[in-house]
Amino acid sequence: MDLSRRQFLLASGAGVLAAPGLAGLVAGESGVETGSRDESVWIAGAPPMPAMPRYEGDRKVDLAIVGGGYTGLSCAYYAKLFRPDWTVVVLESHKLASSASSRNSGAVYAKHVGISDAEMPERGLNRLRSFIATQEIDCDFAPASTLMVLTSKGAAESAPSELEAGAKFVSAGELRERIGSAYYAGAVDTPGYFRVQPMKLAVGHARAALRVGAELFEGSPALSVERGKPARITTPRGELEADNVLIATNAHTPRLGFFRSAIFPVHQYSFATRKLTSEELGAFGLDRWMLRFERRVLPVTFSLTPGGQFFMRMVLGYASHDSCEWKDIEGAQSVARRLFERRYPKIADIGLHDGWHGVTGHTALFSQVAGAVGDGNIHVSAAYNGFGIMPAHNNGYLTACKLTGRTEDDTRFLTGATGHLPLPGEFYRSLMFKPIMRVMRPV
Repeated sequence: MDLSRRQFLLASGAGVLAAPGLAGLVAGESGVETGSRDESVWIAGAPPMPAMPRYEGDRKVDLAIVGGGYTGLSCAYYAKLFRPDWTVVVLESHKLASSASSRNSGAVYAKHVGISDAEMPERGLNRLRSFIATQEIDCDFAPASTLMVLTSKGAAESAPSELEAGAKFVSAGELRERIGSAYYAGAVDTPGYFRVQPMKLAVGHARAALRVGAELFEGSPALSVERGKPARITTPRGELEADNVLIATNAHTPRLGFFRSAIFPVHQYSFATRKLTSEELGAFGLDRWMLRFERRVLPVTFSLTPGGQFFMRMVLGYASHDSCEWKDIEGAQSVARRLFERRYPKIADIGLHDGWHGVTGHTALFSQVAGAVGDGNIHVSAAYNGFGIMPAHNNGYLTACKLTGRTEDDTRFLTGATGHLPLPGEFYRSLMFKPIMRVMRPV
């Protein structure tokens, strides 16, 4: 019996979602991972994401987008807005925005890692703000008072002489009094940050894309993306021929077969308290500083959610074969709880209730991967190196401009595969990343 390409991929275990919520299937060292994803505190506090069908059948489309997070949904919205005559399809392997877009820290800043132009991130931030306003997205977007907390005495001693415009130094004594923590040697009160409810923003992206006529599909993983003109995408229930493709899968990109030598996933774990009272917010200085970042190679982030929960996000490390699943969740919870308790023992006594795992895409030189590959009709946008909310939306816009022929000077930053330090193979990568991240993991 002759097997079609789709039948072969399904039979060989390249990855399939036979039913919503199917957990535990991992396609070896490559392919889509279809394990279930736990919910973050952001998902629980947002309106429901519109439920979308699974993709079925065989079609020809103008633009196929693999990945239904900020980048993919942003590109779908702008591409359909710029070219209403186009057929734009988004394929999401799980639920829309169920990966990094709904499990980040909610911090927004005019920073685009790896971009030397100082004004480009400001333009990206303005595009995001304009999008939120135009689409009337209620996502709690607002300025956020922010601390860069310092863990070493040396860093605290040098900080007052290195302050940027608008920043203020905060002594260890003031921190003990104001935030209830004796862990830090000092901090810098830093302007320019904003916070957002990430899942509310993601829901806004999805609804905006639907309004202009983009088609969104959940539970529809891309089993393979074959380069060519047109490109061919195979899913469990059908195939697409696409004149243009955007791979917007961030940390999941290497397992799809793109940029395996440039992108690697980094795992995080987060914990949150219950909703704090106004008295508790004042006692811990959360009415003054909503965002707190530890300046480390492996950063730790603390944030007050718009709903009044205080949470922490820490780096866990790297999992072999670019896996986006973390097997020892109980161990991750133990480390995260210990880290939280050392810094904020009184808050930890209140109780840490909500916990969730996440993964982000990174590169060796901390620069994004964005631009055309192959014959030029396939674009990739991934690896925001921990600063993803604004760059993800901005890259969706810029990619849509590039694909539809819209004039936009900032598309020059979509440089594709250039400027990346190649990573070693899996054996040496695990040998290098795992122990280094374990040693450098803050506790």
